[in-house]
Amino acid sequence: MLPEKIVTIRILSRAGAPFRAEDLILALREAGLRHGRFGIFHAHVSDADDTPVFSVASLTEPGSFDLTRVHTDVYQGVSLFLGLPGPVEGVTAFESMVNAARAVAKRLDGNLVDEHGSTLSVQRERYLREEVIQFQHRQGRPA
Repeated sequence: MLPEKIVTIRILSRAGAPFRAEDLILALREAGLRHGRFGIFHAHVSDADDTPVFSVASLTEPGSFDLTRVHTDVYQGVSLFLGLPGPVEGVTAFESMVNAARAVAKRLDGNLVDEHGSTLSVQRERYLREEVIQFQHRQGRPA
């Protein structure tokens, strides 16, 4: 089933200093993500559940991470995306994604931005959270 709404935030490297694949993959794993389907990283409800809560892809096409090249590849950034409706309540999933993004960005000294490339300010984060809540209300789900 295709998601009806996708919420995206990005982590960008600072100018002139791309993320080393080794550092990025370690940061993603420390944030609880697993490499999986489509060669990208996913956050899951549990180890037993294969449905992703949210996923992380490289901003470089095709978006996948080649784990055989962790010592040579570099990345300008990653995109974290959440499909709604999903396996967990929307705001919970959004908070989980934002928390993971913050942890990875802090670990790598990256910049958090929205889907348009603007800094992910407190106001923008609140707006995105409100979009998730409104989507859930339209779906007849509690926020």
